[in-house]
Amino acid sequence: MTRCMIGALKGKAAVITGGGSGIGKSMVERYLAEGASVVAADINEASLKALLEELEPEYGDKLKILKVNVSSKEEVEAMIDYTVEAFGKVDVVINNAGILDNLLPIAEMPDDVWERIMNINLNSVMYACRKAVQYFLKEKREGTIINTASLSGLCAGRGGLAYTTSKFAVVGLTKNVAFMYSDAGIRCNALCPGAIESNIGSGMREPSKLGLTKAVTGNSGRHRNGSADEVATAAVFLASDAASFINGETLTIDGGWSAY
Repeated sequence: MTRCMIGALKGKAAVITGGGSGIGKSMVERYLAEGASVVAADINEASLKALLEELEPEYGDKLKILKVNVSSKEEVEAMIDYTVEAFGKVDVVINNAGILDNLLPIAEMPDDVWERIMNINLNSVMYACRKAVQYFLKEKREGTIINTASLSGLCAGRGGLAYTTSKFAVVGLTKNVAFMYSDAGIRCNALCPGAIESNIGSGMREPSKLGLTKAVTGNSGRHRNGSADEVATAAVFLASDAASFINGETLTIDGGWSAY
């Protein structure tokens, strides 16, 4: 594990989607280690139960789990309410859940794939951001939102059409929320990971030959993949007081891959 920031999130309450595995699981672990109370939300109930079994002995009631289908507005809104009920407040909302699209270019893109990607990768982020901002404003609380976008939200050739479009939209959403509510003490930033060792590709079947050929352009300049913990470290920083004047930004985590 990357070195902790020593209690950087002490006393904060957070909810993290996609928290049962991959980058989300690393975020849950790091937030707990930094002193936060965390609701880990995921659609995979088995992974949540395994997470609780692993971490509850050390963190006890500071970790809660919740099965959530992020494509459901009602379930996302209930997730925020559950966090407030569990911990008395919510300080940090991390929209991390997401899926890939088999690197499909537009000529190969079926309607159902497009709609599923938008529901999970984009609509869910809007639902959670809206509910969180409404809560922060009503309670007159400062708050932090962190959206997991992607390098594909900054560079158009690294993913399929639906995935790339959804992540560009998440970046735009992030910046708009940050600008509109900065004077209310609400910060909204986006993480843009490059190639990361995680399980996000586990659901990708038969990627497009054209999409794969195009997406790996420039791969020879990438010296290694990043780790989920390296992304989680960035999420800790953005929620900490050390990032109090960082708002509406995209933090690229790709080892310099996008610099070529």
